[in-house]
Amino acid sequence: MAKPSRPLPRPLPLPLRGLLRLGPAAPHWPRPAFSAAVAMATADFTLLALGRLDLALYTAAGALCALYGHDRPYAVRARTVAAVVLGTVAGVGVALVSASLTGCAPLLILLASLVAAVQRMFCDASRIGPPGNVVLTFVTSTAFFVPQRPADVPGHLALVLAAGALAWLVCMAPALVRPHGPAGPRRPGPGVMARLRPGSPLLPVGARVAAGATLAGWAALALGSAHPYWAVVTAAAVFQANTTLSWHRAVQRVVGNLLGLLLFTALLPLTRLGAVALVLVALALQIGAEAVMARNYWLGSVCVTPMALVLGEFGGAHPAAGLVADRWTGTLVGVTAGLFVCALVTNRRATDRVEGALRHAAAARAAAAELLDAAAPAGPAAGPARDRLARALLELREATDVAAGEWWQRPLPGERVAAEERAGQRVLAALDERTATAPAAAG
Repeated sequence: MAKPSRPLPRPLPLPLRGLLRLGPAAPHWPRPAFSAAVAMATADFTLLALGRLDLALYTAAGALCALYGHDRPYAVRARTVAAVVLGTVAGVGVALVSASLTGCAPLLILLASLVAAVQRMFCDASRIGPPGNVVLTFVTSTAFFVPQRPADVPGHLALVLAAGALAWLVCMAPALVRPHGPAGPRRPGPGVMARLRPGSPLLPVGARVAAGATLAGWAALALGSAHPYWAVVTAAAVFQANTTLSWHRAVQRVVGNLLGLLLFTALLPLTRLGAVALVLVALALQIGAEAVMARNYWLGSVCVTPMALVLGEFGGAHPAAGLVADRWTGTLVGVTAGLFVCALVTNRRATDRVEGALRHAAAARAAAAELLDAAAPAGPAAGPARDRLARALLELREATDVAAGEWWQRPLPGERVAAEERAGQRVLAALDERTATAPAAAG
């Protein structure tokens, strides 16, 4: 008897409607915005006083670490920001050493793309949260194309580390007036290395970033761009959790960069008034980007694009026409390469992740249900069981959402996912009720 044929996977629709719609502003955006601004301003005006504003790229790399960790308790925040600082120093270190040893642009593009892929996988595995790998990739990819001498590398890395230490202090400063700090959201899933094990669904994402960023950088170089790393950064930023979200990001990036280039052109006369004006414009754009990024990525890009160009002016003025042309070329090439690689490198492990998440959710639900079957009120084991089940359900929902938006996937077990989520929510509600009544019963 012939086996029944399975339905063939279908390509995803790539809509345009609603991609530019604005959402609400992030409620706590001033925290990262002004933390990074304080760190950058301190470093920039120090360099300005010393007459070495040309070194601002290195201090900016460390100062931008102040964008991370503000939603976490102080102990977790301290570790998170420290890890970001060390990761930044490591990435910039690889870039500066490479730039000091070779001037081969195609090789530098390849190395920058590989570092971008590693940064993306580690940021996803650690669930670092916004701004994710984009800031790290921006500063690292830029550093690959800054002329270096081997003797200068230690000093430049010391600037990155010093600014990163300043960023850490700025992030931790609220503990002086608010010692208890934010409660912080519960963070699901296993350790970083466990999420990067062989067979991890993050590995195809890393492969996409490496291939897409390399292709974009080489294409920009072939087109005569003097800043091919902008194409690398664009391609790395385009790649999201799945193909549908990558399409969304690509459209938003094109719109935001186009408007951002217009804003840069309008601000150019102001930046040419002097070094102080240049620094103040960069700080204002950085704060503006954080203020509006959560509303829609394209709106944040309107500020990020001119900010990146203004930071490049710290070492000396460049012809505006060439900067704008190179940035626009990098945007179009990066977006095109990113979408092409999304279609070429499929993440077939996304559906496998859903199956694994289903098994973990079922096991966590069964363990929690055993506690409910006990006649005694919930004891110390109730809290960990509830947390485990909640994490498993979050992982299941995330895995399903990612697979649903991925290119050429096998049919998803939608009915099983819905049934497991309903059953898990019922057990969670029962555990909450049992935990709430336990103190009264004990009294």
